Amino acid sequence: MYGKQDYIDIERRIRMNRLIWLPVLACIAALFALALVKRVQWLAYVAGIGFAVTACFAFAFHQLPCLNYRKFLRELDSGLSREMTGQVVSISDQVDLQDGARVLPVHLLLDEEQDERIVYLNASKRDRFPAPGAHVRLKLCGRHIREVEQTAA
Repeated sequence: MYGKQDYIDIERRIRMNRLIWLPVLACIAALFALALVKRVQWLAYVAGIGFAVTACFAFAFHQLPCLNYRKFLRELDSGLSREMTGQVVSISDQVDLQDGARVLPVHLLLDEEQDERIVYLNASKRDRFPAPGAHVRLKLCGRHIREVEQTAA
C-alpha cells in the first residue's frame, strides 16, 4: 500500500512549506531589523510578536504534521511486522490521528481466535482497501496496515 511515491509526496510538501514560509518570515525579520535600526519601538514590538506568531503557526500547523507523517512512513519501513487473517467487519468513516497519520479504524474478525480487533488504515489509502465482508490477510506494523491481500475464506 505504501511506496516510494508516498516518500516523494511528503518530501515535496515539506519543501513547499519551507519555500512558502521562509520568505514570509524573512520579510518580518527584516522589518524587525529595520525597526531596531531606525529605533521605532512600537514597530519592533509588532514585528517581533508577528514573527513569533507566524513562525509558531507555520511550524505547528504546516510543517509539524508533515514531519510526523514522514516519521510514520520511516517507522513503517523499519518497524517489526506481523500478519493477521480475518474478515473485515466494518470500516469507520471517522478519521482519527494516530502516530502522525490520518487513519480510519477497521474492525477485523480474526479467523483463529474468533475475536474482533481494531487496526488502522491510512485515510488516503481507503480506495485500495477491500469492502466490509471481504476476507483479508493484513501485514501490520503495530496496529497500522502496511499491506493488504484479499483471500478466499
